[in-house]
Amino acid sequence: MTMLIKNPVKIAAEEVRWLELRGWVYQLLMDFLSRPPRMSLIAQWRGVVELKNSIPATLGGTILKDYLASIAEEDFRKVCYAEAEEYERLFMGHNAKIATCEAAYRARAEGANAFDCISEIGTIYAQSGVAFNKLNGERDDHIALELEFMAVLAEGMLNKNNLRQSCLELVDTQIAFLESHLLKWTPQFSADLAGATTSPLYTGLSVLMREFLAEDLEQLQTWRENELLFGEVNTSSDDW
Repeated sequence: MTMLIKNPVKIAAEEVRWLELRGWVYQLLMDFLSRPPRMSLIAQWRGVVELKNSIPATLGGTILKDYLASIAEEDFRKVCYAEAEEYERLFMGHNAKIATCEAAYRARAEGANAFDCISEIGTIYAQSGVAFNKLNGERDDHIALELEFMAVLAEGMLNKNNLRQSCLELVDTQIAFLESHLLKWTPQFSADLAGATTSPLYTGLSVLMREFLAEDLEQLQTWRENELLFGEVNTSSDDW
């Protein structure tokens, strides 16, 4: 008799570290691109960076890590206010320098039909069982929500009780979302952000996003290929 043994997926220590790191990065990007950063947020991430190796040692990661570590205590309040003002200048109001929604970017290259992506994204969220608390009425294609969606799924992969098929489904969803949405517009978003600011915080975020999302897609694809190649789908045993 053939039986399907539903064992939790086994993840090696180095894979756990990768899963934790990518979750931190998505959370970092989402936190600073969702609203003007308060003092508490900058203090929180400065502490996280000091205590944990939570930012990759890439160019963007290094810019952010060095900047957060360099803020003198006597200048902390002034720096935080300046970064909040920079967020407002870049992303808020009629004179905002940078659009923050996917459809606005994709419409330039793909025409008005690009706005269909908003409905598509909402469907993806719903099918994945992810619902957001939209305090400011954010659209589903806002950069912060798309990043938060990836952060939620990344966290889900760390669940020790996950069955292998559940993990594969989470990976497939993330690969598809990166390919069909985030990587369709964030390279240009990152370039525009880098060109519009002199803030080390937002410069670092722009570079980190460009580096990280492309690398994350490759890592997810590799993880999935390895799982399909070496993972055990079922175990056969003889009943009586």
